[in-house]
Amino acid sequence: MSELLLQVEDVRMVFRNKKQEFAAVDGLSFDLRRGEILGIVGESGSGKTMASLSIMGLLPEQGEIAHGSIRYKGQELIGLSDAEMCKIRGKEISMIFQEPIMSLDQVFTVGSQLMEAILAHEKVSREEAKRRSLDTLQTVGIPSPERVFSSYPFELSGGMCQRVMIAIALSCNPTLLIADEPTTALDVTVQAQIMDLLRQSRDQFDIGIILITHDLDVVKDMADRIIVMYGGNMMEVASREQLFANPSHPYTRGLLRSIPRLDTGDERLFNIEGTVPDIRNMPSGCHFCTRCWNAEERCRTEHPGLIEVEPGHFVACRRAAETGKEGASS
Repeated sequence: MSELLLQVEDVRMVFRNKKQEFAAVDGLSFDLRRGEILGIVGESGSGKTMASLSIMGLLPEQGEIAHGSIRYKGQELIGLSDAEMCKIRGKEISMIFQEPIMSLDQVFTVGSQLMEAILAHEKVSREEAKRRSLDTLQTVGIPSPERVFSSYPFELSGGMCQRVMIAIALSCNPTLLIADEPTTALDVTVQAQIMDLLRQSRDQFDIGIILITHDLDVVKDMADRIIVMYGGNMMEVASREQLFANPSHPYTRGLLRSIPRLDTGDERLFNIEGTVPDIRNMPSGCHFCTRCWNAEERCRTEHPGLIEVEPGHFVACRRAAETGKEGASS
């Protein structure tokens, strides 16, 4: 069995003001091993990005982890100082942020930003850092590494900037890569290329990847396991095969039915009515109850825990667990 990289146990990440505490992530638990791709899926506001920032130790000013544990190779990350986290962040654990054009500094060349990442973590000369930077640009499929090395981000396309972000993330040979919406604002062809690049990086460097997205279709051919999040909670956890063969939570089934298909003959897409509740006004029971077409009275008052419906397949819905597919259908 491959090396266990990350253990996340019952993490609750909150925002606090003088009077109240609001949970953006609550009860998050999972493991990740080398060579594994874990997909975290959910709409905007579901808590998936806050989950990744919790792992990276990059929470907003008013955010903090109220309880739980995040261990990387057995080392507890919660409570480490900024200096201690800086030794891990970028070197051991790297992250590809949303909107690469905004994440890259527009006043510095791509080469200077790549070299900065290497020089911050490696005791090498600038000449060696430049050589490694060019090699990494070539590794991520950039056809003219020297030209891109000397270019500014605003001179590059969105897809090229995303490749540069991946190159920076891989430049120090991390063992864990977090990719937060890596295909946002890219056309379908470029999306496929970026997904192929992430898969190749996993295979070539034997790294673990957490792939965060709002689109189940993106992780369909990528992820080994998938977590579906909503309102800061895990709604469903399963292998890729289990999730797509037997989606058990109404929210998961709604997301799948919202994906355009050519073989149904139905021109109208399914729509999950309503929006994700604000974290300041979450329902007291199941967080999805206000949008669920199968909600009962107990769903509005009782907060469901994860129930195992088959080995390795968990769902936070009592109706789905009791009645199988029928309880999660529309």
